[in-house]
Amino acid sequence: MRVKGDGIFSINTSASGGFGNRGISLPETVADAGGGGDNPPITTDLMVYYNPDVEVYSDAGTTLAVDGDNIRQFNDQSSNGNTLNQTSASIQPIYDTTTFSGGLASIKSLYDSLIPTNLLYFDNSTSWTFYHVYKKASNSNIYYWFKGVVGYPRSEHLTTRFTIRGDSSSGKSVYYTADTDIKIMAITVDRIANEFKMYINGSYIGASTSSVTNWPVTIGQLYSNGGAIMNNGNVLFYTAAHDATDVGTISDWLNTKYSIY
Repeated sequence: MRVKGDGIFSINTSASGGFGNRGISLPETVADAGGGGDNPPITTDLMVYYNPDVEVYSDAGTTLAVDGDNIRQFNDQSSNGNTLNQTSASIQPIYDTTTFSGGLASIKSLYDSLIPTNLLYFDNSTSWTFYHVYKKASNSNIYYWFKGVVGYPRSEHLTTRFTIRGDSSSGKSVYYTADTDIKIMAITVDRIANEFKMYINGSYIGASTSSVTNWPVTIGQLYSNGGAIMNNGNVLFYTAAHDATDVGTISDWLNTKYSIY
């Protein structure tokens, strides 16, 4: 049975909205994702929402991708219209419907990348949270699932820890034992508490309590992992640090689709 909560209080649920600190007021509802991807139960501060079962194209938004196709365009379901694109065929990830059970789609990537129309920017005062459904093809170190336009920042899905590195390459880790199971990872970065926390399948794993205020993060590429193949399901980014209850709500919602726990 999954245990919700970590006994740590909720803070900063009203961080700046939109892309960076431009103060965009986000809607309370998002576009109907369809195809098995219902609207998220939390839409406040929702920055982007990518669902591989909805609006993934093998061309510039006309032809829906089928199993084995290269991905040229991937539409954002958050109503913010932050479309992912990749015009270079050699680094387009693959649309896959055979790895996840029930024929659910995934974005299969290795040294590939999709580029958002607008950078996902979190300055050193903006808290943020992301949810990432994924499965490693092998229990290897994986780097760069997200990264900057070049180099840093970057994420590191390692065999013994998960690490976030900021624009300056400084970073912190939460330690755990990785595996090749499909999972729902949630990462919350709280600028006020100066920590980031990790949850797997809604359960609290641990926190890095060292200062994270020096971590501006400007994400210019997604699905750019290197080291091993990764299959990616739903992905959501928020401009707020979700508390344990929020993480449980989103994780349970994702689990209704993926039936992980």
